[in-house]
Amino acid sequence: MINCKRIAGVVLILTAAACNIGAPANPSGVPTQSVPARGRCGDGVCEKPENATVCPADCGGGTAPVGPSETVLYYGIMVHLEGWDDARGRPSFEKHAELVRRYASLFETYGAHLTLESKEFTDGCIAWGDNVLKEMEDRGHGIGVHADIGGEADMDCNTFTPQLLERKQILESLGVRVRHVSGIVSACDWVTAAADAGYMFTSGTVAYALLSLPLELRPAGYADCPSPAKCHQAYPFDLAGRLHPWRMANGEDWIFPSAGGRLVILPSGGGLTCAAEEAGDESSYTKCTFNAADIDAVIAELEQVLALVEAGKVNTYYVSWSLGKELDDGLLEDFLRRVKPYVDGGRVQWKTLPEMYDLYTAWEKNLS
Repeated sequence: MINCKRIAGVVLILTAAACNIGAPANPSGVPTQSVPARGRCGDGVCEKPENATVCPADCGGGTAPVGPSETVLYYGIMVHLEGWDDARGRPSFEKHAELVRRYASLFETYGAHLTLESKEFTDGCIAWGDNVLKEMEDRGHGIGVHADIGGEADMDCNTFTPQLLERKQILESLGVRVRHVSGIVSACDWVTAAADAGYMFTSGTVAYALLSLPLELRPAGYADCPSPAKCHQAYPFDLAGRLHPWRMANGEDWIFPSAGGRLVILPSGGGLTCAAEEAGDESSYTKCTFNAADIDAVIAELEQVLALVEAGKVNTYYVSWSLGKELDDGLLEDFLRRVKPYVDGGRVQWKTLPEMYDLYTAWEKNLS
């Protein structure tokens, strides 16, 4: 095996053809100096057809904050690399790795990148000397930890942070940058546990996370969820509540934004492979047959989400997928093909979850 071979992972990124991601116009109300007439590079305003590549003076060299007139949706896909005996079975790992590389290449064809959240796959990369995750990062895919810790009935809360830190350090040993974690919903203070372990944001939050709240703050029907699998609905329950990240102070009041919170939540959409089953249903399905109806449901949901996009805010949305099971390449390409017109029209930009986090923190700084 070739160690640290370059290849791409799984989240989604397509840079906008034009940058109208300017800073909010004078939110403080303080008078500002006049600027040259708009429309020329160097006039201090980043607007179409300028972008960070053709006009770095106006648009900057990296991710720019979102201006008050911006209504783009940053869209992505979160992929959990789980459910395979990667560390102990070389054939299993090699098949898993082949799927990751294959799907990454497919998404790249459409200018999209995956966000790969690794569980057993990390140990497989180490055991067999094939650093697929570093390859993926080098190709622009996002990388994070899928911990799957915290929901156990006998969970010792005192071990939460050490376990999360260990997962982070193991993944970092592959040379990748690790800033986020999923699979940490718990009756324990999962917010503090993740922040203390050095994570900057979390993803894939499901309703079981409500158990860390005081009883009086838990929604009806969620006072005593038996397990994460039984309370696996994406939270917030309403689509409008899932479009904007926020900072959380701790597990006891995480549903309320806290400007000084150390951990950011990127709310999750539903599952790609169970979209048809979840459509119009408050239940969550984790084992479904992926078919054309799921693609129809995902695109219908995308239309609903686009109708909720707010100007002046960072609008993010992503669907989830557990790999997990091999999926039909033709169906995946149909999904990408049907998202493409929204991208071409400037309403949607593919982003990885780390990129969404960067956009959000840039927007925060612009407000201060």
